[in-house]
Amino acid sequence: MLVAVIVLVLRMPAMVNASMSGAPTSESLVPPMVNGKPVKVKLGLFVTNLVEVDEVKEKFHISGYLTMTWKDPRLAFTGNAPGEQREYTPSDIWIPKIFIINAAEQRQKFSINIRGDADGTIHYVELFQAELTTSYYLEAFPFDSESLEIYIQPFLDERGTVSLSYDRSMSGVATEQFVELAQWQIKGLSAIEVEAPIGETGQNIYELEVDLQVQRRYRYYLWKIFFPLLAMVAIAYSAFWIRITDYYTQISITLTAILTEIAFLFAISSSLPKVPYLTFIDAFFLLSFVFSCSSMIELIAVHQALERGFQARAERIRRLSKYFGPLVYFALIGLSAMVFFVGSPRR
Repeated sequence: MLVAVIVLVLRMPAMVNASMSGAPTSESLVPPMVNGKPVKVKLGLFVTNLVEVDEVKEKFHISGYLTMTWKDPRLAFTGNAPGEQREYTPSDIWIPKIFIINAAEQRQKFSINIRGDADGTIHYVELFQAELTTSYYLEAFPFDSESLEIYIQPFLDERGTVSLSYDRSMSGVATEQFVELAQWQIKGLSAIEVEAPIGETGQNIYELEVDLQVQRRYRYYLWKIFFPLLAMVAIAYSAFWIRITDYYTQISITLTAILTEIAFLFAISSSLPKVPYLTFIDAFFLLSFVFSCSSMIELIAVHQALERGFQARAERIRRLSKYFGPLVYFALIGLSAMVFFVGSPRR
């Protein structure tokens, strides 16, 4: 007992000097709450690379910098020069426990840097990678814009200890060419502070919802799907301009167009999102296929009218098909565009 007292007395000056100099102590590992108020933590997210976007698995992969700034008066010190800072390690001081709750796996931390100002302001910088899950709204595919959501929360036990706010000055997206993907263009980064319930406890936890807005580059689908499909529809429509009595040639052209469309659908299926609802490109394909099949029905109706000697009726049907068929087709395409673009969910 006497030995312990002597050791404590001998260490007392060093402990007092450490406290006055802002050096870490065992007390530095608990939250620096003042008057029971939560520690205000400003959090920033700077995206350095959009690695992958997977609509099938509803995942995306990013890398970047996660920054946090808070004040710990216990780590204040008297600097010898203006702007002097001190470096700390994660085991030296208290660090807010922050989690990305929609991460598919624990985020990978590659490098951490912690510096403190003379007034006790702590600057935390972390280089990380994370694979996250989100919901995609693909009704307007391939002319859709998506919001890749990143939900950041304090650890549940620290919900009354930490108060998160968005640090706009430390957030953004890198401008290098490799940041974006060939299929996606990054439009911006924003964040809101939301309140999420904790089960059925009646308690809430405050979190940050960071949204990485991206827009799909649709030119690939224009050249590889929409224009070829329009060409197939035009081939089926061209049968209406063949001599009305040349039934074999008309049937051959229309049937070839229909079979080509079916084969084309199987060829492009791997490039389309596998979702349980219709997208705009699905509606476009279905309307094109229905138009080609309707052309076949029209040919049969005209042929039957001619077989029964109703020449005038056959010519009247053909005139309606020639001039009103394309109008109905494009009107339905326009109507479906209104339904999918205007009526689809927006965030």
